[in-house]
Amino acid sequence: MSPLTRRAFLARAAAVGAAGALIRPRAYAAAPDRKFLFLWAGGGWDTTTVLDPHFDTDGVDMDPDTTLGTVGNLRFTAGVDRPNVSRFFTRWGRRSCIVNGIDAHSVGHDSAAQFVLTGTSSSSFPDWPTILAANGRAEYPLPHVVFSGPSFAGTEGATVVRAGGGTLLDLVDGSILGQSDETAPIPSQPANDIMDAYVRDQAAAWALLRGRKSRERAEGLLANIERAMEIEGRAFEAGLSDLGANVLDQAVQASELFRLGLSRCAMIQIDGGYDTHGNEMDQAPQQDELYRVLDQLMEHLSTTPGDNATWLIDEVVIVALSEFGRTPLLNGGGGKDHWPYGSALVVGSGVAGNRVVGATDEELVAMDIDFTTGQASSSGEHLACEHLGTALLTLGGLDPADHLPDVPVLEAVIR
Repeated sequence: MSPLTRRAFLARAAAVGAAGALIRPRAYAAAPDRKFLFLWAGGGWDTTTVLDPHFDTDGVDMDPDTTLGTVGNLRFTAGVDRPNVSRFFTRWGRRSCIVNGIDAHSVGHDSAAQFVLTGTSSSSFPDWPTILAANGRAEYPLPHVVFSGPSFAGTEGATVVRAGGGTLLDLVDGSILGQSDETAPIPSQPANDIMDAYVRDQAAAWALLRGRKSRERAEGLLANIERAMEIEGRAFEAGLSDLGANVLDQAVQASELFRLGLSRCAMIQIDGGYDTHGNEMDQAPQQDELYRVLDQLMEHLSTTPGDNATWLIDEVVIVALSEFGRTPLLNGGGGKDHWPYGSALVVGSGVAGNRVVGATDEELVAMDIDFTTGQASSSGEHLACEHLGTALLTLGGLDPADHLPDVPVLEAVIR
């Protein structure tokens, strides 16, 4: 087998593709993959601040000077201190689905985060973005990129890439060797190419003599070498060398990874602290800022060419959520404490927009719902975080039964 250097690899791709663009192999078995961007509000956001308003009841303390906002079938908390909320739903409500009354099964930060993102308490079970990325129809060099926020890789650790701080590129191009406490010499590019080719050929030769797991591991190494070359070759195009520090910068960069077909999923932690035991009034400005980011992000997606659709807005699903909600009533310190029932916002491709799914009663306790209509029903079922997961996996073209057996699908979220 002849050596495959970075130079040869990139030159071959450039000859086949458009002017300098590196084309990756595509192997779709069916419809193209939707991409998923998860925005995480760590700490437990107050669902009544925006997504689950409860006026005209003594069982819920609403923020002062707020009113019920409506756009189409959507209901949300509006006010002069949250103009971006009203702007977002006015512009993008037809693509938005609010999901209320999600049982997180816990009021502990770590355990609830795991439940909400995986549907289980098992450390071996991957979170929704990892499952989606690991089971895509296409091959992605960076399947699930975690810019910030939680990640539960479970048994799919090879699918997850931590992007913060530029570490990814430093590992790929070898410059991380000069950043350790005991620095090592950084090989020249020709030497680097020779080593890559040598490792690749040795791994390929070794794989031919092995079977089963050993061969799978060798083939995995070969695939990662080619992924590394692809990442390095497209680093400038994808902006990987200039990771933004704020949520919008990272969200736009995630969309670039989607556009280029380098990634399927991304996780970003939303700015702010939502664990407001002592001052509930911190919630509104933080959540309103999120809707400013969402508005600008949706504008960007609507004007940016997609990977397999005309525009990214037609192939990206945005999921904004938190580990749980806040208590319905203020505590003695003017804040609200942990509450097991939360809300999520799901926006984008394939989503049943202009719809509120799930409901809570006058004391902010989740009500049983019909999973098909999403409406409260005495003959319905209890809505929990695993059911939201089934909807997301379905949107991603997967069969939820392969990952969550006997868990019904929350069909109301799906268009």
